[in-house]
Amino acid sequence: FDSAGLDPGKPILFHAGGPGLATAAIQLAKKMGCTVITTVGSNDKIDKAKALGADHVINYREDRFEGVVRKLTKKKGVDVVFEHVGADTFAGSMLSLKRGGRLVTCGSTSGVSTQVNLMQLFQQQLKLLGSFGCRMENMANAMQKMAAGLVAPVIDTEVGFDDIDAALKRMEGRDVFGKIILRVS
Repeated sequence: FDSAGLDPGKPILFHAGGPGLATAAIQLAKKMGCTVITTVGSNDKIDKAKALGADHVINYREDRFEGVVRKLTKKKGVDVVFEHVGADTFAGSMLSLKRGGRLVTCGSTSGVSTQVNLMQLFQQQLKLLGSFGCRMENMANAMQKMAAGLVAPVIDTEVGFDDIDAALKRMEGRDVFGKIILRVS
């Protein structure tokens, strides 16, 4: 979050508001005073994402998220997009950014390769940042923010070893809100 330059009141977009990464990010961004927009893949996740602090929730299977984001921001776009989906949402994420906005990519669940519109990149003065975790010097700050603002990690289900296949199918089907915890004993 620190390198993304989040400011209170500024709009931010998180993709896939149901998995564990986004559920924590929504809470942290809201605690920092951001206007939080997130995408989800089903209507049953909308109220759950709002309960975590999302101001606006877009079902990307029903609406083109980039169009809704542009409407919500009065055609200005968001300051930051946290992009961890990858190829399926990358172009729309860039369209969702305001001039000078930042796209932070930290995952590629829908594919590792995509195309970038270079004219859009330089005309809009966009910044693309890759993130592969947190540097140790940022860890204390992140933990303090989490302790001060997170309700608790969002747990979808707990499963034993016998139920791993079913849990993986739920993940693949994007039928999860929060983390799936594997019980060892």
